[in-house]
Amino acid sequence: MRKPGLTVALVASVVGLAPCPGYEDASAAVARRESRVKVVYDDAGIKPENREAVKLVRNSGAFERFADRTSKAVALPHDIEIRISDKIPQGIDNPTLEVDGRTIFWPADFFTTTRTLLAEAVADINRDKGRPQAIASENFNADVLTVWANEFILGHEIGHALIHQLRLPLTGLEEDSADGFATFFTVNDKERGPNAALGAAILFDQLARKQGTVTLEELSSDHAVVQQRVYNFLCAVVGSDPQRLESSLVTGGYVPQSRALLCRKEWTQLNYGWWTILEPHLNAAYKSETMTARRQARKDLDEENAALLAKLRQMRGQPPSRSSPDQ
Repeated sequence: MRKPGLTVALVASVVGLAPCPGYEDASAAVARRESRVKVVYDDAGIKPENREAVKLVRNSGAFERFADRTSKAVALPHDIEIRISDKIPQGIDNPTLEVDGRTIFWPADFFTTTRTLLAEAVADINRDKGRPQAIASENFNADVLTVWANEFILGHEIGHALIHQLRLPLTGLEEDSADGFATFFTVNDKERGPNAALGAAILFDQLARKQGTVTLEELSSDHAVVQQRVYNFLCAVVGSDPQRLESSLVTGGYVPQSRALLCRKEWTQLNYGWWTILEPHLNAAYKSETMTARRQARKDLDEENAALLAKLRQMRGQPPSRSSPDQ
């Protein structure tokens, strides 16, 4: 059974990120590159009924790998600890970043709950529509998708932590930016690519189905409506590799054609945006290692701006533009 309040749990995953008085300036990161992201399993504090799901995620190494990638990439002012336990502060029933940006409390039973939801989702999808071709048959099961989806949610929480510790400037809602970082950082994983975003999309879609009619509270939240987040994740995935993923996700009916037109644009903006905003905070070795990727991100954005302008002018019956979109 789905635990009560899971709608709030997955939709309102961070509380209170106001800067603390006297908080160390983000520039201190340059001198404190030893700070790391650490995963801590509180074995004594994990209830017996949650140990199997925790073991699943722990054995996958997904959290440790994400932590290592973040530590390698970003010069953090302070450690970030991901604490997995059933003994967490009162009132926290979902992954939540502490107000100081240094601790992510991760309830062990969240793994159990998401695994249950994804088992239901796999059964429903197999019955109603069939497996999305973007996911290989051997991966379309609750265990694999639980790892993928929770890795994406970890990316969301790490996104909040980076925004807070580095005092990153934002031009929109922080929740959207945290989703954006999770998408950016997981899709750019050379070994796993869009897996985490696909897992999160399936989990959130199942949540939305159980949620039913959207309430005023959900519409007025600082988080996007759950189903909208599903399409945001999927659109970014399509935009990251249209040649490989458009046929399986757009032609397959998972992303509407009307939204698909903008997916490449959305991904190139997101990708270039996060590379740019993080560049001053990247460790020197990682900055050198990713120089080509960062330059390619700008090139991809410029090319897509021109391509989208041409498509739109053609659809509107206008003559081709004589100038580039950035002029």
